[in-house]
Amino acid sequence: MMMMAMPGTAGFVGVCYTLRAAGPGTRKCIERIVGSGCTSRRRVFGSVSMMCPPERSAGTATKNTGTNSTSESVGKSRTNMKHVDEVEGDASQRAFQQDQSQKGYGGEVFCNRNLNMAKISAVGFDMDYTLATYIAGTFELLAFEGARKRLVEEMGYPTELLEARTYDPNYFCRGLVVDKKRGNIIKMDRHKWVKICYHGFRELSKSERDSLYDPAVTTWSTFKEPDYAILDTLFSLPDAYLFCELVELKDKLPSEISKSYIEMYRDVRRCVDLSHRDGYIKEKVAQDPAKYIVFEPELVPTLERIRSSGRKVFLVTNSLYDYTDVVMTYLTTRMRLGDPALADVRVSPTAQTWRDLFDLIIVGSCKPGFLTDSNLSLYRVDTASGALSNTEGPLFETKEEFLADGKVFQGGNWKHLHNLLGVVSGAQLVYVGDHMYSDILRSKRELGWRTVLVIPELVHEIDVMVREAELDEEVTELQHMRDELDDLVDRLESQLYANASESEGYTSAIQEELEKVRRDLISCKVALKEKTRQYHVKFHPIWGQLFKVGYQNSRFAEQVENYACLYTSKVTNLLRISPEHNFRCMSDVMPHDRLEENPIRKMLRSRDEHSADEA
Repeated sequence: MMMMAMPGTAGFVGVCYTLRAAGPGTRKCIERIVGSGCTSRRRVFGSVSMMCPPERSAGTATKNTGTNSTSESVGKSRTNMKHVDEVEGDASQRAFQQDQSQKGYGGEVFCNRNLNMAKISAVGFDMDYTLATYIAGTFELLAFEGARKRLVEEMGYPTELLEARTYDPNYFCRGLVVDKKRGNIIKMDRHKWVKICYHGFRELSKSERDSLYDPAVTTWSTFKEPDYAILDTLFSLPDAYLFCELVELKDKLPSEISKSYIEMYRDVRRCVDLSHRDGYIKEKVAQDPAKYIVFEPELVPTLERIRSSGRKVFLVTNSLYDYTDVVMTYLTTRMRLGDPALADVRVSPTAQTWRDLFDLIIVGSCKPGFLTDSNLSLYRVDTASGALSNTEGPLFETKEEFLADGKVFQGGNWKHLHNLLGVVSGAQLVYVGDHMYSDILRSKRELGWRTVLVIPELVHEIDVMVREAELDEEVTELQHMRDELDDLVDRLESQLYANASESEGYTSAIQEELEKVRRDLISCKVALKEKTRQYHVKFHPIWGQLFKVGYQNSRFAEQVENYACLYTSKVTNLLRISPEHNFRCMSDVMPHDRLEENPIRKMLRSRDEHSADEA
């Protein structure tokens, strides 16, 4: 496409070549995207073709000598950029090959906040989904089936519920939010903008989503109890699935379910809790723990190494002692509690039973209340009979003498814990857990504990991230293309405004080019949206990346960053690192720290270059 040149148009012509610096990777990305879904590359990216034109023939004439210097400048720039593109392309290819040679997640422990373990006196652990990793396909199914049966037999819901979908443990993920009033499941970014929304199992369109969660109306305090619930732990995923089944059933049979969505959610929570409390789940797990729990052979060495470093090791779990005994016995011996052969088995050369791996054990802790209510009573557990006895902690004896009479307790609060561990500040202990709210957020915010969040999903997230590095690069290249087209629109609009008094032919030429670039920008945005979608579904077909929503960090990622000093995929990753290690976080990065990547800086620099060319 040739541009009509007029007096004083050197700056305008220069504008049209702003994308000449696009590397070969960008052009290939455009060709792949356009080739896969568009019939005319020139139609979709017409301005790109114009901005990277073939060399003119010797006989091509210009109507104004002012354009000659510009053409020469463009030619020199294009020659220089060819070499830069080749270098950048080779470097990009090498980086990609290096990425591909990596194996993905390698058991790393990631640091959000500096943590010097030399200053830590005690390390504590939650049990469920922390020390114990459950097999989702079997364990979550127990809670799901038990609760669904109760909803029909005890809560009076239609029997059609029992014939509904087969439970899919991978359908939902952590960090989602349940809108109990509307029957929706939503995923938000760190600014609390709702980006994905399902009503039951039906996805809502953007218009439907925006009408319900208008950013102009919703506030930071909108998404809280009692109208909303956060899926903070893997334990809560069956709740979400059951709730969506009820929502679907209510919409299908409104005359048979008169309860509101929020009432249905309360019923789901009640039935799931009862399944955990009435022994139904405990009995199943006790009969065949290998069916429900992942055995981790490095767990005992991990606990022993921390304890041998001179630090106290403690357990604080909401599970009661009888269930804790079942789970911990299997985790440390790979045997079922009650097996006659268990009497002849030692956990390790230094520990007879799992209890010997801990200095203090608190079951039935009722977190998060344990972390916030200093009036909760403490009871000592008789491990032989399960009987409880009141205690106020050491009164007339030393802590060591008090714990020698039994170190397993139920209930209590953080003050009891600090006293029995001999710590005077929350900063002296580290707590490892999986529940964002009950284990991490409240302990950090209320008590200043140092925290480690266990995120099993890290393995999948990082493995996919490494495997799909090329696709991610294509997304980045399209983002750069969008930014440069944005720059073109802005500059052409400025040219149009600044030259409003010029001849009609001159302004018409600018207006015509502006409209073409705007169309190209729309096409680029469409391509970017589709390529981003392709990337996200590699992680999860519905909810995408756990730590991202579109181009922003997810709400879950924001909480991980704010409240977890460290995070990793499983407890035993700590065995690979010295108990004396000084964890240091990477430098925080704000937009101005990534100066050369900032779109506005690129835009201003490009304008300066063209101004220099004109001069």
